[in-house]
Amino acid sequence: MEDVIKSYLKYAVNCDNPPSNTKYCIQNILREQQESALGKKFLNSQTLEQICDCWNLSDYYRLKRREFDEKGLLGRSQVSPMREDDKQDNKRKISDEEDVVLMHYAFLRNNYVTDLQLPKTILHKWSQTQRKKMPNYNTQQKGKLFRSIVTVDGRKYGSSFWEKNKKWAEQGAALVCLFSLGLINEETFASNDNVPS
Repeated sequence: MEDVIKSYLKYAVNCDNPPSNTKYCIQNILREQQESALGKKFLNSQTLEQICDCWNLSDYYRLKRREFDEKGLLGRSQVSPMREDDKQDNKRKISDEEDVVLMHYAFLRNNYVTDLQLPKTILHKWSQTQRKKMPNYNTQQKGKLFRSIVTVDGRKYGSSFWEKNKKWAEQGAALVCLFSLGLINEETFASNDNVPS
């Protein structure tokens, strides 16, 4: 099984396969072994590089990424309407008037079993219990890609991923807000038990 997964992952890297599709295929290979320590680490992964790291193929991923870069090919994780020199980690100016906490978290729908676990639902419930104004989402569209900024308690949060639809963009922004506020962390996110009381 491990040989099959590694071989498949190399194909996925070579073809720059979407992480969500790669994850789905590996889940079908792993089946009940998703409950193992490796399986849980894998389920917590969001990017192709993180998936590769589970099977010690992160060096292979980086080597291929360098090859793509040298050829001037953009990978899926780099495709966005932003210019390359606009990209920064964690926090950057979105425009002159907005200071946004920006993190590299993608919303992957198959990580959430029920709607009660969705980031927007958790953030909405938290805002109600804390007697704060409801989250306000401002979504941009460029071509067929979407990115959303959520304003919560006077602060703005967003994901650096451009999503394929508005709903996922809003979920990604809510996810960044939840991590930033400490309402969920990597451990609770991995276990899917991430509804704060």
